[in-house]
Amino acid sequence: MHRMKRNIFNVGRLSVLLAALFTLGAPLALTSCKEDISEDAFAVATKQTITDYVSEHDSLSMIKALFDEVKLGNLENASVLTSVLSARGNYTVFAPTNAAVQAYVDSVVGHKGATIAELDMDQKKRIALNCVIDHVNSAAYETADFSAYVSTNILPVSNLNNRRLPISQVDDDYYVNNNALIIPNQSNIELSNGMLHVVDHVISPSVKTVAQLVKDADNMRIMGKLLEITGWADSLSLKTKEEEAYETSHVGYAGNKKSFPRVGTFDYQITRKVAYTAFVETDQVLHDDWGVPMPQYDEATGEIANWDEIMKVIEEKCTTHLGVRTAAGDYTNTANAVNQFVGYHLLDGGLSADEFVQHFNEYGYDFVDAKNPSTKYTVIVYDYYQMKSKPSGLLKITQLPKEKDFYINRISNLNNGFPYQQGRGDYQEIAGQPVKAKYVNKPGQNGCNIKISVTNGANENNALNGYYYPIDHVLINNQATRNALASERIRVDVITLMPEILSNELRGRGAAYFTNDFFSNIMNTSVGTEIYYLRQGYAGVGGAWRDYNGDQLLVCGRFDFVMKLPPVPESGTYELRLGTSNNELRTMVTVYLGDSPYNAQPVGLPIDQREAVSNIPGNPWKQDTGDEETDRENDRNLRNQGYMKGPNAMMPSGTKAGDDGTYATCRTTEGNPALRRILTTTYMKSDKTYYLRFKSAIDLTTAQFVLDYIELVPTSVVNGTEEPEDIW
Repeated sequence: MHRMKRNIFNVGRLSVLLAALFTLGAPLALTSCKEDISEDAFAVATKQTITDYVSEHDSLSMIKALFDEVKLGNLENASVLTSVLSARGNYTVFAPTNAAVQAYVDSVVGHKGATIAELDMDQKKRIALNCVIDHVNSAAYETADFSAYVSTNILPVSNLNNRRLPISQVDDDYYVNNNALIIPNQSNIELSNGMLHVVDHVISPSVKTVAQLVKDADNMRIMGKLLEITGWADSLSLKTKEEEAYETSHVGYAGNKKSFPRVGTFDYQITRKVAYTAFVETDQVLHDDWGVPMPQYDEATGEIANWDEIMKVIEEKCTTHLGVRTAAGDYTNTANAVNQFVGYHLLDGGLSADEFVQHFNEYGYDFVDAKNPSTKYTVIVYDYYQMKSKPSGLLKITQLPKEKDFYINRISNLNNGFPYQQGRGDYQEIAGQPVKAKYVNKPGQNGCNIKISVTNGANENNALNGYYYPIDHVLINNQATRNALASERIRVDVITLMPEILSNELRGRGAAYFTNDFFSNIMNTSVGTEIYYLRQGYAGVGGAWRDYNGDQLLVCGRFDFVMKLPPVPESGTYELRLGTSNNELRTMVTVYLGDSPYNAQPVGLPIDQREAVSNIPGNPWKQDTGDEETDRENDRNLRNQGYMKGPNAMMPSGTKAGDDGTYATCRTTEGNPALRRILTTTYMKSDKTYYLRFKSAIDLTTAQFVLDYIELVPTSVVNGTEEPEDIW
């Protein structure tokens, strides 16, 4: 399918030509201009807009009527969609046929032959806004684009109702929001301001909560009930009043932009949506793994007739596997085993499946661009998230490169040696023995190696306030689970610690700046603290970035703030590291650590992110030689000064393979390479929360402090109890 052509260039070329002729003093008449200039130069004026197209097709008259009435925004003078879709832009429109709109209106109003006039404005907005996506400066979607998003079942750009739309494929057909077929001979209608696809159903994502969708799923009756009786369903309720209060109190910032010297322009983030993610066993999984009786569901009453029998087994299994016997029968008590079990399945932050892990600058990967990312994955990629349970815990999500499947708590055997070692060093799982049998030798054992499904059949999993995903084995977080997670280096992207970025569709999609009350995991911020989110390619910033996943929190001003750390999986001694990419724009910062946001103690010397590696005492940073013994000795010398090279699993963005098939990674790049700063080695308890405080150490408000990623590394890994810590 051909890419949609932009005609702005032709008009610009005409303007340049006219200006040049006047400058040269050439005689000019409009008639001669018309004779000499191709008709293509006037295509913008003659090609139909989206509004033109729907106006001229009787089969789309009902959606046109809604576009005439529904406004984009809540202000009195806001434009109706008809006006918006007649202007320049890049829109994708999934236009429902009249038959589709009529069927939807009948179902909402409750009788056949209902009219649009019988809908209230919220119902009209739901139809009109959900079917339009504004791509701003990117091209609209053609059907050829959709194949890249089928594996995660979600389109990356939100619609005008601020909802991400599921996209699926059956044979050669594509479906939006599970049930809306893109009619094959009425797709890819190229218009001057976008692309229109006719669909056979109204696009109407669910307005229910995550907990409600789980309860409604015909294969998740047990977990739906458990969410209710433990009180976790209430914690997953809509936070509409909270969201509205935030927006109201920040309305004065609406439309504000902030220019940052030598970086770019950032939009102020005025909305603060609250969303959640749940990983849920089906009734069949609970039956197969734990012997829980299948529910006898009464459709008339909405009750499970054999609930007492089910609950008896659930209590017994939770108590046995978790070793928790406190608050027996008090299911809303966080000390209760059943309550903790349910809490292990829940995360703060709305995670669409394409956000489980990030593909940007991992070893060997070619990002291409945001709209058409490569799906040729090269190495294993993972990240860690904090469970809502109390006490909390970590949940690791891994994606395999070839299968593209997602797993929870997969403890992998990896080819993780030096890249130049024969048969090692590609950072993929070892064929024939992909997982470490010491911790898990079959799927689901010890709450490890659990496969995630991105869809749940005909059941919707895209809620108004987040998502849920089916899992194929029972998820627990017992001593064995924690031991397994504590056997590895834990590398956490700072962005995954910020559920507000995940919930507000910011990750990987732009640049923003925030007031100091935006983040729940950043607190005690001074008045002078300025916090930004930045992804490479936005805000005018280019070059080869050495950031984990290509994004960062950028902190400036006279800053002083506290950041909450993720929990460690098991009590023990950990080395705490901070990923950093130094350059002359950075700043110096003093770091403190403690188990209270109000009482932290300094750790180590201040970090100077302006420091080139050549300024590290003794000049210990050396380029790899290809001799492992020499390179490990160089690494030890660098560690003695409190630094480590950046991970070999990361490349400077945009890096391509060399002539010899190798890559310039964040470990091997010279100049100002990526580094890891060792903050401290300390004993940390799994049932305690720890905090890092960062305070600017120089009085230069335009200098940048970059927060990229955190590493929590058990000393057994640091010291190589089983094998030396890998370079990846």
